[in-house]
Amino acid sequence: MSQPIHLCMLALTAYPVLAGRRDSRELGGAQVQQVMIARALVKAGVKVTFICMDYGQADEEWIDGIRVLRTYAPDDGIRGLRFFHPRATGLFSAMRRANADIYYQRSSGNDTGLMTSWCRLNGKAAIYAGASNLDFEPGPPNVHNRRDQWLFRRGLRQADAVVVQNPRQQELLRANYQRDAVLIPSCYARPGDATMNQSASPPDEILWVGMIRKVKRPDRFLALARALPHLKFRMIGGAMGDSAEVLAYYQHIADEAATLPNLEFMGFLPFAEADVYFDRAALFVNTSDHEGFPNTFLQAWARSVPTVALFDTGSRLDGQAPYVLASDDHDLCDQVQRLMNQAPLHADYAMRAQRFFSSHHAPEAAAQHYLELLSNLVRTK
Repeated sequence: MSQPIHLCMLALTAYPVLAGRRDSRELGGAQVQQVMIARALVKAGVKVTFICMDYGQADEEWIDGIRVLRTYAPDDGIRGLRFFHPRATGLFSAMRRANADIYYQRSSGNDTGLMTSWCRLNGKAAIYAGASNLDFEPGPPNVHNRRDQWLFRRGLRQADAVVVQNPRQQELLRANYQRDAVLIPSCYARPGDATMNQSASPPDEILWVGMIRKVKRPDRFLALARALPHLKFRMIGGAMGDSAEVLAYYQHIADEAATLPNLEFMGFLPFAEADVYFDRAALFVNTSDHEGFPNTFLQAWARSVPTVALFDTGSRLDGQAPYVLASDDHDLCDQVQRLMNQAPLHADYAMRAQRFFSSHHAPEAAAQHYLELLSNLVRTK
């Protein structure tokens, strides 16, 4: 019997999500998606290793069938030199220790170039997976350091395969980097003990979940609550980092939210705890100008919760988007009111959401796409 494929995921900041930690604010969509994909692949028979930063965990441990190797801590090293040691040296050491067939990294940054360079020197296959449409823009705009931009672009060109979340990312990669991508839709596994809409009364909340960052435009959600005082709103999210600017913006949003009697602001919650609030939602709203493919869409759609957003993921069911696309801030408010006031329209989008999720985003479907990709890479490497 042949050995199972061994995939190593450079999931540096995913440990708090994997371990269900409450003492860390690392809860971005990329981390959640890495954990979901890894769990699905383990069930499909793939050997999975995570390389994670040091959050105080053991040097090596097993969680949900995933081997977890510890590397450097977020603040280790001397400023100005830490890129070389312990970050590059620590990453290479952990990759060597993992000894996998294929290495995988998600989200734009210098890790992309470091991973692909090490893989080329050691005869290993490398996969880069996009986390946002911005990853494939020239630059990209969300990587500010010139060195890191160069490393990311180099890594994107060197990767044996690039995985994207939506058709727009395919187009951007082809236009800006002249290479093709493998489209694998994001996946989500709903908790096994969850039942739809667990609250005793019918769901009546309009929900927003995400990190409190300017790019996510949480201010739009506050404006919605202010404009629609007869409706109930709930907002969940923590600060993404601990810089003075990030914390000041988070506090500004929290203070504004406290002035709205129809909005409950909950701050940061671990993924599993935030997840259950989708059972109580009548509607989910995403206020970002652009994203890759939000995990929150899948959390909502799996529960037949209609969704409103201002950007297009390219998702289509019978030629139509399975969620409501708003054209601007004014239209966003109008669409929310329509869905909350018109029961047939709400029921139609609830049905579309559930149908699209079941046919495109179940973990088993994602695992099969990845198994095909991994098998091809192993055969050709």
